[in-house]
Amino acid sequence: MLRRLALLFCLTLLAACGQETGGSNDTANDAVATAEPTAPPTEEAADAGEGVTAVASVYPLAWMAEAVAPGADVEYLAARGQDPHDLELSPRQRGTLESADVVAYLGAIDFQPQVEAAVSDAGGEVVDVADIVGDDALLHYDADAHSHDEEDAHGDDDHGHDDGGHGHDDDDAGEENDDHADEGEAVDPHVWFDAGLMAQVAERVGEAFATADPDNAEAYRSNASEVAAELEALDEEIAGLLGDCTFDEVIVSHEAYAYLLEPHGLEQHGVSGAGGHGEATPQQIANLVDEVREQGIPAVLTEPVEGRADAETVAREAGVELIDIYSLDIVDDEQAAQGYPALLRQQADAVAQAAECG
Repeated sequence: MLRRLALLFCLTLLAACGQETGGSNDTANDAVATAEPTAPPTEEAADAGEGVTAVASVYPLAWMAEAVAPGADVEYLAARGQDPHDLELSPRQRGTLESADVVAYLGAIDFQPQVEAAVSDAGGEVVDVADIVGDDALLHYDADAHSHDEEDAHGDDDHGHDDGGHGHDDDDAGEENDDHADEGEAVDPHVWFDAGLMAQVAERVGEAFATADPDNAEAYRSNASEVAAELEALDEEIAGLLGDCTFDEVIVSHEAYAYLLEPHGLEQHGVSGAGGHGEATPQQIANLVDEVREQGIPAVLTEPVEGRADAETVAREAGVELIDIYSLDIVDDEQAAQGYPALLRQQADAVAQAAECG
């Protein structure tokens, strides 16, 4: 009942990084939401997780926890009106996290510092996404790339977007990218846009629940294997969808999509960087408009909140279509009902439309 009531707080919460930070009172911070699996669990595993509690820091991990443990009490930390990139925990939320049987978060990557600090006091099983996928799979970005330095923004060679050593470039990408030596470099947290990597996470989620509730270990592992297989199949489907595109770059309001784009040779140029919070200068907007016109890019991808006003300006001045895309770290209840795999497929479809793939 508590989880269902909590959903009411999220009815108008759109899936976008970079929400405006609201008040820091506990009422606002206590808003949570619940994730729904896309398909019912196997009959023998339908009640697995009853009496078990879990906390997840972003929606895709919450969906995964409920898909693996359908009977568990799962909530994700989606504070109403807050920026998910820098979530502030209320005392209640911190207590819930510390006492949960399973905690799933993105790792110590400075994405949600308060969550990362609280995890050190967690008494249950911890699922650390960064640790699971490994350093080589994590993408990086230049946290200073959107500092509104008009002299450097969108330069002639690469439009001012350092690839940050994403690990999908040619061997001559440069020593700076190879050793991630830049002081301004940060880990891109949006790992959930790589379905193949998330399949690995699903298996670990299964093991976490199996350890927390040994009596249902077989059911958890079975459900986790099904989730992993679904995500691996989705990864192949997306590879086919984005494997043959007219354009090798897309214009976005928020550079949250590297894990979806880079494995398929696509780039993103945006209003705000992967860390969010960005507003473009007039010069940056002009450069993006020029880029769209010169390259013949047919559309601009925009989230409902992060960078939308500037993205609308770029699309309007360039005379191209505006296509909605969602970062999926938080979702409203209608989206949650569709499930993470379906939502990820929709974002891939949006990219395919903007880059004219297939």
